[in-house]
Amino acid sequence: MLDFFADNFSSCVWLAVLLIALIPTLESKIAIPFGMSVQIFGKATLSPVAACLIAMFGSLLPAFFVMILIRKLKSKTTGFINDKFLSFANMKVGKYFQRFSEKSTLLKKLIYLAGFVAIPLPLTGVYTGSLIAGLSSLKLWQGFLAIVVGEVFACVGMTIVCALFENSAFYIFIMAMIFVAVILIANLIILLINKIGCKKVKGE
Repeated sequence: MLDFFADNFSSCVWLAVLLIALIPTLESKIAIPFGMSVQIFGKATLSPVAACLIAMFGSLLPAFFVMILIRKLKSKTTGFINDKFLSFANMKVGKYFQRFSEKSTLLKKLIYLAGFVAIPLPLTGVYTGSLIAGLSSLKLWQGFLAIVVGEVFACVGMTIVCALFENSAFYIFIMAMIFVAVILIANLIILLINKIGCKKVKGE
């Protein structure tokens, strides 16, 4: 996979970073160390500032549209689609949305949402933050503003970590990819176990 990017995107590393930043779960937390990896792109490697800005833009690009789509699904659909959507949303962000809903004031909600997006982990980030904001009663611009603030902190923090030590970006990228893969596999196993458990209960 790394050879594919090195062979096809060495002349436009910014595009590879942008595409990775657009992928849910990966987003800027993977795109920044990827774009700064000398071992992959050599002299074409992006500067810390360029990698940070491009990854930030790519991650934030779908945020507003995701919130709008969720609002439409939540308010306009009924029956099978609505049930499936609400079931997915509850599975994806149920516990996080519960904590968000418990915040008493608008400021606390915005701080929680920004802080949630700022945490550089696979189950946090812009997509999940947009899902929480879309399900909430926040105005679209309020939710988007909180997500932007959180993403700025996430991108700046990741860029600083990658730039602190020479050639560390590549190893951060590899470790982050392994961590994401482990999290996704664990979630898939849990989902399968839950489905099997539900079938057994129904069978009884």
